[in-house]
Amino acid sequence: MTGGVLVLWDVDHTLVDAAGVGARAFRIAFRQLFGRDDTAPLPPMAGRTDRAIAIHLLAANGVADPDRHLEDFRLAAEQALAGLEGVLRAEGRALPGALAALMALRDRSTVQTLLTGNLRAFAEAKMRAFDLSEHLDLDIGVYGWAHAVRARLVDLARSAARVRHEREYPGRATVLVGDTPLDVEAALASGAAVVAVATGRYTAAELRNAGAHAVLADLADTEAVLEAISAVAEPI
Repeated sequence: MTGGVLVLWDVDHTLVDAAGVGARAFRIAFRQLFGRDDTAPLPPMAGRTDRAIAIHLLAANGVADPDRHLEDFRLAAEQALAGLEGVLRAEGRALPGALAALMALRDRSTVQTLLTGNLRAFAEAKMRAFDLSEHLDLDIGVYGWAHAVRARLVDLARSAARVRHEREYPGRATVLVGDTPLDVEAALASGAAVVAVATGRYTAAELRNAGAHAVLADLADTEAVLEAISAVAEPI
């Protein structure tokens, strides 16, 4: 496995447990923009993009024409998260094996970045908090404000990687690593390979049934992670 493979990492419950700071930031942003607390529960967040979550949150709380407020909401949420970075460091954590897996792939010259439902500012804060940033090319990552549908993000990541590295990453030369059936769905819809990790709310059986090409209990065994990625990848 070499630079002919593009590995796209999910963030929450794959690399880190962020202690729910994203949801807190969204609630703070809503209060700042509309002068009241949101009362409708947040939708399930696992595997969804922040853009989709924001649209749902605004609509569920009676905000007319949610799209008109999205950019103001994004800016307010990013500001709110910046104020929560101390909470993130104190209450969150990198998941076992995450750092070792990133370092091992970097040593193999694998191109690796993020494909996440997070806003870029959210994702970068989470990587920075747990010293994961330096092992990822965050500039070619694709983040959850680019499109409400996660599967649409994969080709955006491939395009960014092609420009940066002057090579293609078609089909299973791209490998997603994530913890939800939506990560699996995004990979399958784009022809990518997918390694699922049962470190979130979904069991190994659920991820396997969703169609994951390989399933791991977690990232703790670095050699097992490398072997799983190598087994499903088809570099060109």
